[in-house]
Amino acid sequence: MVINAHTSVYCILGNPVRHSLSPIMHNAAFAHTGINAVYVAFEPASIKQAFNAIKALGIKGASITIPFKVDVLPLCDSVDTLASRIGSVNTLVNADGMIQGYNTDGYGLLRSLETHSIEYHNKKVLIIGNGGSARAIAYTLAQHNTHITICGRNSNNITQLANDLRKYFTDIETILIDKLTPDITAHNNIIINTTPVGMKPDISRSPIDISLLHPHNVVVDIIYSPLRTQLVQNAQEKGCTVITGDYMLLFQACMQFELWTGKTAPIDIMHQALKQALQ
Repeated sequence: MVINAHTSVYCILGNPVRHSLSPIMHNAAFAHTGINAVYVAFEPASIKQAFNAIKALGIKGASITIPFKVDVLPLCDSVDTLASRIGSVNTLVNADGMIQGYNTDGYGLLRSLETHSIEYHNKKVLIIGNGGSARAIAYTLAQHNTHITICGRNSNNITQLANDLRKYFTDIETILIDKLTPDITAHNNIIINTTPVGMKPDISRSPIDISLLHPHNVVVDIIYSPLRTQLVQNAQEKGCTVITGDYMLLFQACMQFELWTGKTAPIDIMHQALKQALQ
């Protein structure tokens, strides 16, 4: 990679964000495709100031992560319908000074399932968590006639998310996590953890007990540090099909790359860079 006066700048905006692996993936993609661009990480105190800087400095695009995904939405000059309905933006595209907002998280989850040949149309999906990732995943899956159950510890939070989804979809339910039983989870085709439970450094915890898992469940954990979370280990022990968190991280980044450049993302190159960083 050669950086010169013509190098385009892309970035990730979040706080904290120094742990992010997005620069590794995107810089590998730019280098492989011969695009004169660099991707860096910034930890702004204010998303509004950072947003204005994107315009002022001509930064071509940005990934948006915690805690700015919701607050950046009203700042955008235009917002994709999907991102608007989800209520959060994780991707900015600078089109000649006009900032467009998108959300690629749900796409990342769908591609993760497709890559593992998992059918999700008309299936029953249990989503653990009610944050931004859960919202994006639930909305995107619901577009494909998926029966969604939102599961969490806070009744108000899961009800709020369910009510937001019911503005557009009818097949939405909720359940408190301590009300889950093996009989209930047996009816779900796919179980997706969107919570941070099991992430480093607290790697011994799982969001649900191993007794709730069945061999026919497809278990997805969007945590990628560590890749083999306690939930993943439990699911493998029970004979479940397992999808680790690197896949969603990869595919949401691939869609970002394509939105920014108009070119097909070098998936294998980006995944290899990601896997090496996770070793």
